[in-house]
Amino acid sequence: MAKIFTAEFNQFETINATQAWSLFFTISASDRLLGDNPAVGRYLTLALFSAVLTGILNVLVAS
Repeated sequence: MAKIFTAEFNQFETINATQAWSLFFTISASDRLLGDNPAVGRYLTLALFSAVLTGILNVLVAS
């Protein structure tokens, strides 16, 4: 069961980036889809940040 459906979540339990991405991709159904490795979450966050930054730079250079 995902952490958001447990009593611990209401106590502001900390989740890592991998669990957050798992909840995002599964529409809050599972926090273990991507495993327990925190590097996966950091990689996905960095990939999203890089894509946004590339888009912004592309718009600025094309102007």
